[in-house]
Amino acid sequence: MVEQTHTAHGSAIAKYVIGFVLSVLLTLAAFLPVMNNWLADWSVSAKVLYLLGLALVQMMVQITFFLHLTDGPDARYNIITMWAAIVCVFIIIAGTWWVMWHLNYQVMGGAGRIEQSDVIYPANAAPAATQAQ
Repeated sequence: MVEQTHTAHGSAIAKYVIGFVLSVLLTLAAFLPVMNNWLADWSVSAKVLYLLGLALVQMMVQITFFLHLTDGPDARYNIITMWAAIVCVFIIIAGTWWVMWHLNYQVMGGAGRIEQSDVIYPANAAPAATQAQ
């Protein structure tokens, strides 16, 4: 009985240590290149894809080693619930983004600016005809 408990705790501790080491390595893989400008020659989209890829791997490490969503008899339901939450968050973010873009397009005249006439006046100055009177 004591050996079973010790073995179970030993494997749990080993899992936590592996998760911790992977988390630290993934964090360093994202932090060091950004802080030391190792990605300066990369395009913006390549930088974003690199960091998003590391973030997704980090998320999977956290889910597997610390949240234990893949362990136990109800692991399938935990994963389904997690994906449902991710879909809801995506719908909220995408819907907000779409609404804000649509409002910007409608309010700002389609091109991001309002053109009232051929003459553009500075914000503080009045037209020359009204200054002469």
